[in-house]
Amino acid sequence: MKEVETHALRGVNVRIERGEYVAIIGQSGSGKSTLMHIIGCLDTPTKGSVVVEGREISELNDDELAKIRRQKIGFVFQAFNLIGSLTAIENVAMPMRFNGYTKTESIKHAKELLKRVGLEKRMNHKPNELSGGEQQRVAICRALANDPEIILADEPTGNLDSKSGSEIIALLEELHGKMGKTIVMVTHDQSLAKHAKRQIRLKDGQILNE
Repeated sequence: MKEVETHALRGVNVRIERGEYVAIIGQSGSGKSTLMHIIGCLDTPTKGSVVVEGREISELNDDELAKIRRQKIGFVFQAFNLIGSLTAIENVAMPMRFNGYTKTESIKHAKELLKRVGLEKRMNHKPNELSGGEQQRVAICRALANDPEIILADEPTGNLDSKSGSEIIALLEELHGKMGKTIVMVTHDQSLAKHAKRQIRLKDGQILNE
């Protein structure tokens, strides 16, 4: 059977400035998650270039890419991706341990982050003991653990009820407004995208409009 080459993205040219709040919006298969993975240095493009803080990622080795992901970018996923055998505080502390923090330092900072999102009484609970909204708040704290400048959120409210979803959106707005984080949110939901200051709409791997 002859292989058919498909292009997830075609001719996409995007510049995201420090401190922006951007929504990448499109239906399933539009290429929005692929674009987020490329922005987050999880994937590299077959053509073209990706520059993060002046560095072309195609010129970096695996260790250098991992360092950028660890120190510069925080990821928030629809499925939370918490480790089920760890408590909330252990999930949040883990990225800091990989980044050279001591156990004492990482636990202390994890406590501060969880208190900030109202989970001071749920720190020692495991994911299956938390609601969906609580799990996503833990996931956001984990994304903030190494104080990254960029937060990439892929359908961050997709598995949540409307109340929990609103709380997560309010938290993202606070991270942008009060902490100056660069937020890039991927969604198919126009009602979520409107919270961003800028929208990039994709269709069939191309930018339809901004």
